[in-house]
Amino acid sequence: MAFTTKGALNKSYGDHWLPDILTLKIVCGVALLLALSPVSTGAAGLSTRDQNPMFQAYYLPTNSPQTQDGWNFSHSVFITNTFQTQAKGNEILVIDAENYRYDLSIAYQHKAWRASATIPFFSTRSGMLDSFIEDWHDFFGFPQNGRNLVPNDQLNISYTQNGEVIYQQLRSSDGLGDIALSLSYALAGDDKGATEISFTVDLPAGSSADNTGNDVTDLALWLRKTRAVTTQSSLFGLIGMSRLGKGGQLADRLERQVWVAQFGLDHAFNSTVSGILQLDMHSRMVKNSALTALGNSIQVQLGLTFKQLLENHDLSLFFSEDILVGSAPDITFGLQLSRRY
Repeated sequence: MAFTTKGALNKSYGDHWLPDILTLKIVCGVALLLALSPVSTGAAGLSTRDQNPMFQAYYLPTNSPQTQDGWNFSHSVFITNTFQTQAKGNEILVIDAENYRYDLSIAYQHKAWRASATIPFFSTRSGMLDSFIEDWHDFFGFPQNGRNLVPNDQLNISYTQNGEVIYQQLRSSDGLGDIALSLSYALAGDDKGATEISFTVDLPAGSSADNTGNDVTDLALWLRKTRAVTTQSSLFGLIGMSRLGKGGQLADRLERQVWVAQFGLDHAFNSTVSGILQLDMHSRMVKNSALTALGNSIQVQLGLTFKQLLENHDLSLFFSEDILVGSAPDITFGLQLSRRY
């Protein structure tokens, strides 16, 4: 695919870059706030992550479904549209793609223990939402960042250093992703809630050939907690770390340890409908890169949760935008449906 820069490719995103040490300070501050706070009841937060198509094969911690004793099945669908052109020094990056992700999560909880498995399916395509996203950005006054200067609905993911192609995808792909097996334990809990620690092994079930997997094992460890603010509102947060395997197209270019934090506010408008404001952050993914899209990421999630929409069913609808401009896909639309047994 030929693409037109027309000045967009040469636009520097360096002013938006945050040092890793600042990200870690934010993460540690969130963890300290939660550690000093009483816990609250119920689930809070969204099971979201950075949907950058270059990173979909690598595991990042996220909020897990909170269950009572018994089984919980959840279905999550994410539709992400990304257009990014960044160049700095010897690096050039183009991400012009639309990717779809479906997660089937199965969890079983018994007292303080919960075991879960997440099975993802990926599809990366040229898409059909480019015109809609351009109109969306115009309506809300968001910058196009060159999106309107290239043909719509084409697939081109390319990252080069010193003229060497590090990552590339020019054709559509579909397939099963790597399967994540998690074990969680309530460190403290009563009828007001619990503080949990979780460990995940992400097993190589996908394929690096079509960028649905990295052919190696990823590991992750994280702590999650919530606290009441009012009778209707609660704060929630998560801090964790992924140890990424050296696989996939990025392989040795990956940071081995990536820090992840999620925190936000869950407010119940009534007994059925809650609103969620959530920030998702992670530290640098690619070593020795000055490009925003491959470094520290901060994005916001805005959502609504409908509890007991049907018997034992909860539904969440949300969308995300990048707060640190260029550090995450332009927009992700998400839907999560869960059922307890």
